Amino acid sequence: MIGVVLWSDQDDRKAVFWCEDHGDLAYYEAADKVAEGSAFFDAGDMVQFDVAVESRLRKAFNPRMVQEQACAGLPETLMRTPAPSQQPQSAKIIAFSLKQRDVAMPVCAMKA
Repeated sequence: MIGVVLWSDQDDRKAVFWCEDHGDLAYYEAADKVAEGSAFFDAGDMVQFDVAVESRLRKAFNPRMVQEQACAGLPETLMRTPAPSQQPQSAKIIAFSLKQRDVAMPVCAMKA
């Protein structure tokens, strides 16, 4: 999975990734505390990682840097974007549903 770091905590070695499949966010926590001062992910970094669902929570494992600051302004842009209920209605949305048997869904995108 590829994603962008939306938030990170350098001290606690935790991060939140926005996933390329636009499914649930993936939460990452380093298994061991690496030496203080060592590099960690920053908001806007693009990362590649493995993902699994544990207790209805999407977790990232084995993250690897793809590109530093690839989407540097993304977290701020998302915070400034109004919620869907606050956006002006300029288009008519037509709802539709798909039958699961008709759609090939990757395991990582399925909700528990």
